[in-house]
Amino acid sequence: MRKKIYQFRKSISLFFLFLALKINNHNLCAFIIWLNIRKFKQIKHTNKNPKKILVFSKSGGNEDLIESFHNQKNNNIIFFWIPRSFLKKIFFYHFKKSRIDHYFTKPINLSEINKKKLYVKFLTSIFSSLNQYLKLDGFISFNIFYYSEKYFEDVCKNLNKKFIVLHKESTFTPIEEENASKVYKKYNDKSLSYKISVYSESQKKILIDSKIASKKQITVNGCPRSDYSFRLRKIKPQKRIIVFYLIENFRGSDIISRGFKVNWNKLHNQTLDYLVDYAENNSDVKVILKGKTGVHKMNQFKSKLFPENCTFIDGGTGDKFLENAKVIVAFNSTIVFEGIASNRNLIIPNFNSENKLKKNFTYKIENKKYFANSKKQFNKMIDGYLDSKYMNEKISNKDKKILKYYLGNTDGKSGEKLRKFINKIIN
Repeated sequence: MRKKIYQFRKSISLFFLFLALKINNHNLCAFIIWLNIRKFKQIKHTNKNPKKILVFSKSGGNEDLIESFHNQKNNNIIFFWIPRSFLKKIFFYHFKKSRIDHYFTKPINLSEINKKKLYVKFLTSIFSSLNQYLKLDGFISFNIFYYSEKYFEDVCKNLNKKFIVLHKESTFTPIEEENASKVYKKYNDKSLSYKISVYSESQKKILIDSKIASKKQITVNGCPRSDYSFRLRKIKPQKRIIVFYLIENFRGSDIISRGFKVNWNKLHNQTLDYLVDYAENNSDVKVILKGKTGVHKMNQFKSKLFPENCTFIDGGTGDKFLENAKVIVAFNSTIVFEGIASNRNLIIPNFNSENKLKKNFTYKIENKKYFANSKKQFNKMIDGYLDSKYMNEKISNKDKKILKYYLGNTDGKSGEKLRKFINKIIN
C-alpha cells in the first residue's frame, strides 16, 4: 500500500512538473523537485553542520552508497535522493524528437547542440532556485553516460558544485570490452565530472583510452555492495534453498555490443525446465526464481505451471537472496562474482558449450568447477551441494583473479575505499 501511495504521489508530481515546464517556470520546477527529495534512511549523520549531497537514485548504485556509509558513527554527510524520472521528464521536454540512448549522448547536429544549451540553462536555473529550499554541496550519478544526467556535469560547472560519478559498470564480456572504447569515444564528449569512481582497472583503462576521462579524474575503489557478499562467508546458508537468477535473453544486444546479438533464450529455458523438473521431484527443496528489474516479469511465466515449491520474485537487487541460498544458479551476471565472494555453491549453466562457442559474449571464468555441461551433471551438482556441510573455504587464486578483474574487490573493503573517496571530495 505504501508503495502504491508513493507511486501515485510521484505521478502527480511529474504531471505538475510537466505543467511547470510548459509555462517555463523554473521556480515551480525547483519546488516540485524539492517536494520529492528524500533522505537515505539507512545512512545516519552526526555532525551539526553536515554536508549535503543529492543522489540520482539507481538500483545497484544506491546499495553501493549504503554499504559504504550505513554503519558510520561519525558521518558528516547527509545523502538525499530523488528518482531519476524527474530529470528525465525535463530532458524529454527539451529533446522531444531527438534520438535518445545511453552511451550516445554527444549532440550530432546544430539542433541538438541548441537543445543541450537550453536544457543545461533551464536545469541551472532550477537547481539555483532549489538553494532556497535545500543548499547542496554536490551531486552523485551512477553512470557517466545516462542521457538525462550526462549534461548535469555542465550544470554543476555553472553552479560551482561538485558532480561525482560512481560509475557502476565494469562487468563486460570480451566483445563489450572490445567495443566500449570505440562507442565511448565516438558518441560521447569528455566527462566534466569532478571525480569518477570505478570498480575495476579494466574500466579505468577503457575510460582513459576513449579519452572520456583523464587519469586524474578516475579512482578505482571496487564494488562496495559486494562487501556484503564477503561478510556472508561467515554465515551458514539454509539447507534446501536454490536461487536461480534468471538469464537475460539478449545480453549481447547491449548498446556497447551494438551490431552483435546472441540469444540466450535456449539456455534460459533449458535451465528453467531442469530446475522446475528438479523441484517437482524434490518437494522439500525451495526454488526461488529471481527476475531482473525491467527484464523479467510474471506474465512471461503465465503459461508455465510451477510446482508449489517454486517462487518467482520480480525486481530489486539479487544479493539479498544470497544469505540463505545453499545453491545459486547464474549466468553472465554480476551475481556470479557475488556468489563466488560469498562462498555459496555456484552453478553456471553451460549446456550448449556456451563458454567455448560463444566465449566472446560470456564472462571469462577460469575455474571450470562451476560449469554444469548437461542436465545429468546439473542435477548431480545440486544433489551434492544440498547435502554438503558448509565450510568457509579460502578464496582460490583463480577466483581472486576473477573478482579483482570484474569487481575490483578481493577483501570486502571497497565500501571503506569509496567512503574515503567521497569524504575527501566533499569535506
